[in-house]
Amino acid sequence: KLTPNTRTLKGQSYCSQRWANPVWPKGSKSRGFSNCDHDVEVPFASSLAVGSVVCSDGSVLTDGEFDKSGKEAVGIVFHVNRNPDIEGLGYAVYIRDMEPLAFADSLGVDQGTSASLTAEDGNANTYALFTAEDVSSPMAIKVFDLWTYGQSAYVPSVRQLALLFDVRQYVNGRIADVGGDPIDFGADGCWLWSSTEVEGQKEDKAWLYSMQSGVMQETPKDQPHRFRPVITIYNVK
Repeated sequence: KLTPNTRTLKGQSYCSQRWANPVWPKGSKSRGFSNCDHDVEVPFASSLAVGSVVCSDGSVLTDGEFDKSGKEAVGIVFHVNRNPDIEGLGYAVYIRDMEPLAFADSLGVDQGTSASLTAEDGNANTYALFTAEDVSSPMAIKVFDLWTYGQSAYVPSVRQLALLFDVRQYVNGRIADVGGDPIDFGADGCWLWSSTEVEGQKEDKAWLYSMQSGVMQETPKDQPHRFRPVITIYNVK
């Protein structure tokens, strides 16, 4: 449970989203947050599409291709990168639910994440959590070796969770289509850990993100919560 003294950060909403009737964890006060930008995007060649299926052998297939393949699904593409300044072709989210785990096994240590609310840097953040001295991250340890075919899993940053939130309904349908565990949008299960610590309070707090309402909630790092690993896709076989 969240402690009563947690605070929230207000940000900009998506152009197409309105946060109606959000549900907060008990004892907290929250306001909507999500990212929206209008930067010019420079397209580059990629056959990747939102809803494509990432398979256990590393291949990425359309729904029609997957249905005929007999392969095992492990992820669903939720974002296609059109910015050549950002590494990778896009991101895929793991199709299985994860048990609630703590961001850190104790408080009082800055674990070295960027604390950025706009960077798509979950991979670097998760590595910082995994290698931090004087404290362990049960969440990072669990996710670090989850994907075994050369594309390492990580806990998404706040910004990457915002990208997932924007297409959450469609992606959830695709997760169900391939036999996965849909992301919980209910009041009790919608809160997911990001890999982003809270600027100014990095020793003690990190950001949760609600898949129900799109709000962020800064939270003591030793509390167990759910999380959804993602990968960066670097090539499409």
